[in-house]
Amino acid sequence: MRFKYAQLFRLILLAALSLDASATALAPDSARTSTLVHTSWGVKDGAPSNVFLMTQDQLGMLWLAATDGIYRFDGIRFERLNAIAGNRLHSVSIGSVLSVGTALWVGYNFGGVSVFDGGRVRHYGVADGLPARTVHKLVHTGDGGIWAATVDGLYRLDRQRWQAVTEKDGVPRGRVTRVAGLPDGVMQVIPPNGNVYRNTAGGHQFQLVLDAHGLQPLQDLPNGDVLYGDHGQHFFRYGAAGNTLTPLRFPATVKPVDPFLVNGGGVWIHPETGLTQLGPDLRPLRVFKGLESLSGKQIYGTLVDREGNLWLTTENGVDRIRSARLNAIPLPDRMWRALSVQSDGDGTIWIGNHRADDDENSFNVASFGVRQDGSRIASPLHDITAATRAADGSVWFGNKTTLWHRQAGRWQSWPLPPGLRGSDVQALSVDGDGRLWVSVVGKGVHVFHHGGWQAGGGDPVLAKRTAVSLHTDAQGRLWFGYPDNRLAVLSHGSLHEYSREDGLNVGNVTAVASRNGQLWVGGDEGVAVMRGQRFSPLLDADGLSLNGVSGMVATRRGELWLNGVSGLSRITAADLASGRVTRVDRFDYLDGRVGKPHHMRPLSVLTEAPDGRLWYATSGGVGWVDPARIPHNPRAPTPQVTALRTDQQEYVVRPGLTLPPRTRNLELDFTAATLSIPERVRFRYRLLGLEEGWRNAGARRVAFYTNLEPGDYRFEVLACNEDGVWGVTPASFAFRIAPTFVQTIWFKLLCALLALLLMALFYWRRMLAVTQRISERLRERLRERERIARALHDSFLQSVQALMMQFDLIKHSLGADDPLHGRIEHALTTADDVLREGREQVLALRLNHEQAGDLETALSGLGHILGPRYQTGFALQVNGVARPFRADAAAEAYAICREALQNAFRHAHSAQVRVELRYERSHFTLRVSDQGRGMDAAVYERGYRPGHFGLTGMRERAQDVGGTLEIHSTLGQGTTVTLLLPARRAYARAATVPASPVAAP
Repeated sequence: MRFKYAQLFRLILLAALSLDASATALAPDSARTSTLVHTSWGVKDGAPSNVFLMTQDQLGMLWLAATDGIYRFDGIRFERLNAIAGNRLHSVSIGSVLSVGTALWVGYNFGGVSVFDGGRVRHYGVADGLPARTVHKLVHTGDGGIWAATVDGLYRLDRQRWQAVTEKDGVPRGRVTRVAGLPDGVMQVIPPNGNVYRNTAGGHQFQLVLDAHGLQPLQDLPNGDVLYGDHGQHFFRYGAAGNTLTPLRFPATVKPVDPFLVNGGGVWIHPETGLTQLGPDLRPLRVFKGLESLSGKQIYGTLVDREGNLWLTTENGVDRIRSARLNAIPLPDRMWRALSVQSDGDGTIWIGNHRADDDENSFNVASFGVRQDGSRIASPLHDITAATRAADGSVWFGNKTTLWHRQAGRWQSWPLPPGLRGSDVQALSVDGDGRLWVSVVGKGVHVFHHGGWQAGGGDPVLAKRTAVSLHTDAQGRLWFGYPDNRLAVLSHGSLHEYSREDGLNVGNVTAVASRNGQLWVGGDEGVAVMRGQRFSPLLDADGLSLNGVSGMVATRRGELWLNGVSGLSRITAADLASGRVTRVDRFDYLDGRVGKPHHMRPLSVLTEAPDGRLWYATSGGVGWVDPARIPHNPRAPTPQVTALRTDQQEYVVRPGLTLPPRTRNLELDFTAATLSIPERVRFRYRLLGLEEGWRNAGARRVAFYTNLEPGDYRFEVLACNEDGVWGVTPASFAFRIAPTFVQTIWFKLLCALLALLLMALFYWRRMLAVTQRISERLRERLRERERIARALHDSFLQSVQALMMQFDLIKHSLGADDPLHGRIEHALTTADDVLREGREQVLALRLNHEQAGDLETALSGLGHILGPRYQTGFALQVNGVARPFRADAAAEAYAICREALQNAFRHAHSAQVRVELRYERSHFTLRVSDQGRGMDAAVYERGYRPGHFGLTGMRERAQDVGGTLEIHSTLGQGTTVTLLLPARRAYARAATVPASPVAAP
């Protein structure tokens, strides 16, 4: 017989397990059977069609080989690729794909194989030994070998060349599609004749290990197991591990319609009644009806990823089947909408539903109980609106007509009194005295005890108001929850109320829970915890309210569980003890929860069973979760940067990427392949070179940056999985934005140099102007001095000379013995001294030292005038190359030297006075010395002669020009006066004042 291709892969029909609502329990333990969640992606979701093979790389990314190219999937987004890491595919018609380490192997429908690794590609074709025919499958064996199953037969890669496996190697030549690499490195091959051949690890000689004469291979698994069938509808399982062929002996009540195998030894059949899971004895375990949720009818490929999810590919798309964290149980037909759950003391879970009077589509289906072993028991309950469990483990139920009580396996019921009948029972609770408190819609709260009723329990306030929720704590206090943030507590007969003024801000109080002295209050606007006599909001890790709470349970493990509009929520005991919530575990539609709990009636939508399981009810079903056995994913996702886009183009993410100048805005795509619940993956990222701190991206997988400057950047991204496990090492991508010329460091240095040049030019022009003004003022001073010198010479000195001549005539007209003769002679001597003094002053005025800067000429003229007058020798010595002087320095140096020369000539009584001028690169030295009698000890010690300021003036002049003046004198050995000027204060760059002749009177 010939089987359809889809029948060969009936493994894929496991997707029907996702339709848990249509499953019918066939075994007592079905209440503990985990629920499966199915998700499908079609072409409208970007998924490929006609995918024959899939593989998962070491980063967790799913790769799919399709006839129109290769696709990459991270659990959220499908990407069709024509190139991998910038290297183009040899063809877009892909037949197979295989991930080995960091390498991705691709086989093509028109022949050839490519391997992409480390940003490089290696293409194999006919020249490398491969046929120009379809590559059906690529296999990697445990010993590191790479094999290719093609239309022309089996090929193995020997170093860099492919070698064909021929009849000489023990395998019949021809088309090969069923191959498997066994864990021990052995290659298993099944040609179309159905026989099984194997080689030895590392070898290429094959041997026949199973003669499947008369059998047709129907399905093969990745572990090497094979399902065989014959023409008589008999089926056999070949076990690769033991090389055994075992017949599948189905019971007479089971018709083996299209059987198929699953990993782990399971067997499934697909009769018209629905997909059926068989137990180890091949008897039906569960039936799943309907396959309409699959993306297609024909199954082309299967894969179990590293997280345990089953992936299927069909002619229309891709399907995923995974285990749910929440477990739903099948319900009878028409039992839906207002469901409730309540656990009793022996572990039975009582499931009820409520039919609203105005709901024509509702049906009054009898409630039932589910024992711990999964078996069900009937109950007299119907149309349940409220339920509670007493401290003794018994349970109470109510509706608009009746109260029920179950204790020790026995039921008892009482009708509501006429005044209460017809109104729904809103809430129930048993106080510490065993009295049942009943809140009836529109009728207030009443107490039922030993068959009698009491309005408000004797409190008229309680009798008037209907409580939305009731709760009895461990201390026996009874709590009443009301709408609009109002809560009351009855303790020892005293009633106390709380409101918004006491910190209560939860809206309508729909749930109250307590344990170990702590009290929590939940409502449609949040949850509050009681601390002292005030309430504080209980917020999640992001500071947001826990809104829409319908049910709340404080478990024996110390955790707080909520059932609300957003799903089930768990707060750990450690967070409750610390008072700071660091994480809220949420369980919603991604975990198998369907619908929402009712927030009006019934409110018994969350209960804890004695075995620790939590049972929940929603509008879509009933389920349970075991807090002690919730699957936890310890594997941190491995993030990766997938693309970089600018305003102009998209770039391949590769090392050394340099973006063009003027790139200001960019987007960076990143992802992390967590395939179970990718919707809960969270990211944070940063761009080193711009920021040091991390940014929280939430579930967003793209980063935007604007107004970036040129420079080197490094983008880093971290990811955490659905259980909050963060990776340690971030994915990183370094790139550079090239600068324009005006943004380069050379341009900045050039601008700085230009700025310095402009400043220097401005300074030079400023100094030139200042120097010109100073020179002009000096010229004016020189002209004034010359005018004064001419006036003194032409008038005053000439007049004194004429006066002296007249007195000389008078002297000669007197007799030699005339008494006036001596007096006139004395007057002429004094006039002669005045005339000499005047000539010296005229000389000082006429010497043009300030303008010319020719200090040598000026001092030489002065010394040769003073020397003959005082009958003292004069010598001038110049050492070094003479340099032009600054005008102010020349003036002060001349004035200091003139004072020193006058003192030496007048008071030293030396045979010679010497002047030395020394021009050096770093400084200038002027020294005046004599060999006379030296300076008086008292004057030398004091530094000046009382009533005289010549020495003091010399020191002040030296300080004004930034120089130093030193005076050394030894009694009887002479005096030396030394002026030392720094070069920058003494020398001029060039003569700025033209020289004028030194004139003498």
